[in-house]
Formats: sequence, structure tokens, C-alpha cells
Amino acid sequence: MPTVADFARLDERFRLPDGTFEKLPGYKDWGFAVFKLKKGKKKIHPMAFEMPTRWPKKLFFPTVHIHDGKVHSKARFDHSLYAQVAVDEDKGVARWTESRHLASRFMQVKKAKGIVSATDHFYWKRVFGERKNTDITV
Repeated sequence: MPTVADFARLDERFRLPDGTFEKLPGYKDWGFAVFKLKKGKKKIHPMAFEMPTRWPKKLFFPTVHIHDGKVHSKARFDHSLYAQVAVDEDKGVARWTESRHLASRFMQVKKAKGIVSATDHFYWKRVFGERKNTDITV
């Protein structure tokens, strides 16, 4: 979705309740990725996307939760975050768990269509439990 207003184009069952973005004023000029999962699918594969950013020196993980049409100050998290960066570029990722092997040893890199480097490691962080309901940047 290029803008908040574009949410109105979604099928009604996938729209956020009116007034949601008034509770999240920092997002008024953002674009959004919306994923529609196949009906009946039980196994959900990891999702990744690449887009222009307003923070070129940061990694951004969109983790704000809006599950019941309300924006709560805290949310229950159960996420695994993955990143592939040069550690010297981002000291925050240096505190994450580094993969033992290069990506090519445990991934079908060609399926990632250019967003994964076969010759670099991955970094992983689990975000679990109740915490402030915010996006995560590193």
C-alpha cells in the first residue's frame, strides 16, 4: 500500500478499523506491505521484501502489533528476526547470533532473487514475550 489511504482498497475483512492510524501518527506518510496468505495453508514460509528507506544506515523490522483493531502500548512478541549485514557497519547486529555457515550452506539462495548473499553469514535474534509495542530498528 503506497499510503494509509490505500487501505480502503483492501477487501473489507482485511482492513484496519477506522481511526487506527490516528493512534499511530508517526505512520501517516508511510507505505505498507500487505501479504495475503493462501486459504487453508498451515505452513507459512518466511517473508522478505526490499524497498527504499528513510533510514539507509538502519535495519527496520515492522513489528508493531494491531491484532484486535486496537493499538496497545505493550504486545506479546514471538518473532525470529534475521539480517545479513557486515557487522562492522551495524554494531547492534553484532550482539545477535551469527550463523555457523555461509548462507549458501543452508539456503537455496537463488530463490531469494538477489536479496541474500551466498557468501555471507546471517544474524538471528529472537524477540519473545511481552514488550513495548514498537517496530524494531538496529
